[in-house]
Amino acid sequence: MDKCKIIIIGVCLLFACTFMAGCISPDVTDKMTDPVLVVSVEKEGVTIPVNACIQFVVPANPTTGYSWTVNESTGLIVNEQYEATPVPEGWVGGGGYQYYSLTAEKAGTYTFKAVYSRPWETDAEPIYTIDQTLVFCNATDNEQNGKIMLSVAFNGTVNPKAGDVVKIVTEGNPTTGYYWTAVPDEGLTVLKDEFVTSDPTLAGAGGTYEWYVTANKAGQYQFKATNQRSGQDPIGTFFFDLTFI
Repeated sequence: MDKCKIIIIGVCLLFACTFMAGCISPDVTDKMTDPVLVVSVEKEGVTIPVNACIQFVVPANPTTGYSWTVNESTGLIVNEQYEATPVPEGWVGGGGYQYYSLTAEKAGTYTFKAVYSRPWETDAEPIYTIDQTLVFCNATDNEQNGKIMLSVAFNGTVNPKAGDVVKIVTEGNPTTGYYWTAVPDEGLTVLKDEFVTSDPTLAGAGGTYEWYVTANKAGQYQFKATNQRSGQDPIGTFFFDLTFI
């Protein structure tokens, strides 16, 4: 085989390996442009004491007959509230968000589950479900009493289909030396992660960390992230569960 043929074959193999290993298909790129679900996370600190709150926010529209119902919250103190999204005067049928604020009776690991359905359609499957694991530690003082230390807000399709793209965002500032790093469950793929500054013209400006994730198979997956400087303990962590159908 002459030298020219060897070079051509080598180049072809290089391109093939590159596309197989690291390239994202146009279909996935389109989904990243318009993810079916955006999850916004606000987190303070590493652990959450029992006198503080974890909040989940999910879309709702009671004018359709659908409502959220809690079906598992053993050991948790649940406060819920619906807030309608403001609409122009005279409009009807506008939706809003259901807020769940959760605290625990004592330190431990708990499960919170809720379904979005029409109560009278007893044979129909819920449109959405949320299934979350919560961890509370002992409170050392009353400083965090009633404070929301973790807020996870779902905006869009709460249960994406396998192959759909979900965008996860949280605030941060890498100029301080602290970086958010994702630690997803096996089976949950991070397609892209980036930091988007709030002001490109301002040195030291903060912004948002953004992760685009997907799962090829239906199931429940945990997304976790830590905020820390290299070689130091984290100053912030959060985790929540995504359910793909």
